[in-house]
Amino acid sequence: MKKIVIYLLYLSVFHSFSLCADEVNVAVASNFKYTLEKLAADFKVKTGHDLVISSASTGKLFAQIIHGAPYHIFLSADERRADLLIDKHRAREENSQVYALGKLVLLSNLKPRHDCKEVLYSRRIKHLAIANPKIAPYGAAAEQVLTKLGLWQQLKPRLVIAENIAQASLFVVTGNAEAGFVASSVLAGAKRQSMDVIDAGCVWEVPTDMYLPIKQKMVILDKAETNPAARDFFQYMQSGEAKSIIQAAGYDVL
Repeated sequence: MKKIVIYLLYLSVFHSFSLCADEVNVAVASNFKYTLEKLAADFKVKTGHDLVISSASTGKLFAQIIHGAPYHIFLSADERRADLLIDKHRAREENSQVYALGKLVLLSNLKPRHDCKEVLYSRRIKHLAIANPKIAPYGAAAEQVLTKLGLWQQLKPRLVIAENIAQASLFVVTGNAEAGFVASSVLAGAKRQSMDVIDAGCVWEVPTDMYLPIKQKMVILDKAETNPAARDFFQYMQSGEAKSIIQAAGYDVL
């Protein structure tokens, strides 16, 4: 009898979502795209709603939103751009939340003698890939790490500036850069795809006290306040199921 009651409760919750099944246009920072695709599949099962995903660097998506792009929800790779939308009256504080904490790693296809961090001091490194610090939060974090190590000016001529963190990791994976600072989540996704070059090199998980916290924040844009599917997704992102998927993808959660 208890199992039947639980099943009926589940059906009633699912039915309440499905009655208003709709689409949500989501702008997502490139580092979170793979994870959002996993979340979208789970969200579809639970609610019947579809996510229409657009991915780019946080700075580029922010500019698109300012110029009227028809997004309902913005998943930024930082807090600043989400907060700027609130300041510009494109979203409200109560419709925002930190959905993930990003982690930075150094990925290299060089094999060091001891630990991966020493690659940064090696003459063998001719190209070091980072996301553009001016528009990508992970790029800004990489600059902070190199500055703290006293290597920013020394390595600046060897930097390969990528448009976003996904492109930075691609430079390393394809061998166009000997090393690069990438998101832990991007690395986790690459490993799932069995990219051998990663296994042949090394990884340094950068201590989080070497860069400012990468608090990735989402907002419901004002134009979507009356969209029930957008509201459902916002609530779903606070659920235990969503947080488990996010953690499995290489992030921390609050």
